[in-house]
Amino acid sequence: MYQEILTKLTSHTELSDTEIFDLISAIRRDEISDVQIGGFQVALLMKSPTLGETSAIARAMRENCVRLSPRVSEPLMDTCGTGGGLSTFNISTATAIVAASAGIPVAKHGSRSISSLSGSADVLEALGVNINLSPSAVERMIEDIGIAFLYAPLFHPVMCKVLPPETELGIKTIFYTIIGPLINPAFASRHILGVYKPELLDIVTSVARDLGYTDALFVHGLDGLDEISLMGKTRVNELRGNRVRTYEIAPEDFGLSRCALEDIKTGTPEENAACIRGVFSGKVTGPRRDAILFNAAGALLIGNRADSFQEGITLARELIDSGAAERKLRDLSEVSHSYQGES
Repeated sequence: MYQEILTKLTSHTELSDTEIFDLISAIRRDEISDVQIGGFQVALLMKSPTLGETSAIARAMRENCVRLSPRVSEPLMDTCGTGGGLSTFNISTATAIVAASAGIPVAKHGSRSISSLSGSADVLEALGVNINLSPSAVERMIEDIGIAFLYAPLFHPVMCKVLPPETELGIKTIFYTIIGPLINPAFASRHILGVYKPELLDIVTSVARDLGYTDALFVHGLDGLDEISLMGKTRVNELRGNRVRTYEIAPEDFGLSRCALEDIKTGTPEENAACIRGVFSGKVTGPRRDAILFNAAGALLIGNRADSFQEGITLARELIDSGAAERKLRDLSEVSHSYQGES
């Protein structure tokens, strides 16, 4: 099987869904060596994966994850992005907490940082959250408090096998740039997903629609951010049902001021945690607060808590000023430690 797949890739022939599913399943069963995984990744990168292959890989990865099925009254939301853009503090993680404080059930998917100082797992640990929870504990947290963190290595045995060869080879394949954010093990169908390259925006949108996403914003800051940008314009693909609407937004459209990267840049996990706590407590204002408001507005829009970005910003401000976001963060930290030892 492997040799046939490699032959097709090196001859620039598209793989079938069946070939991709068989290969991903074989990787999970340890039937493919690290050298062979690396060879597959390089060959796929050199050929350039088609949309069909990308969708098939995403579906196969979802089929081979540890699936979660929390009992919730409305669709789950995720805020995980691709990473890889200009490094800001953990805006998407803060956004997830604000969304949960509005009553939107959130399955925040993520991992440690590959390309910056602080990934979502890193900052949540610094915020006192236990990230190493069993599937049943994660499901209970979502059911009990409306949010949990899904630490990717615990739920994706295949990703744990494909990333090391990729890292050693020093390449970035679609596993890193596209697949990771789209394989939430709780199959969240609402998503605000930042991408770090403009050419990835339509690809990610198309694959997500193929996977069954229903309400989502796929965003790229034209200045290089994989977030809704406070530095300049952001291109947005808004998915509703099966329809996509594309537009651009800018901070000044909603009464926010543009900032420089220096104003919202990342720090260590501890520094970013202090920033998020500071915003939620009201001690940190200015660009860092506004960056959270802007991105949280997007989450509130696709979570049907706001009808526009302007309404979303107003609601996000109320959730922070009322202490709701701060209380949700406290719940996330405290409750995550109450399930230790559960299988």
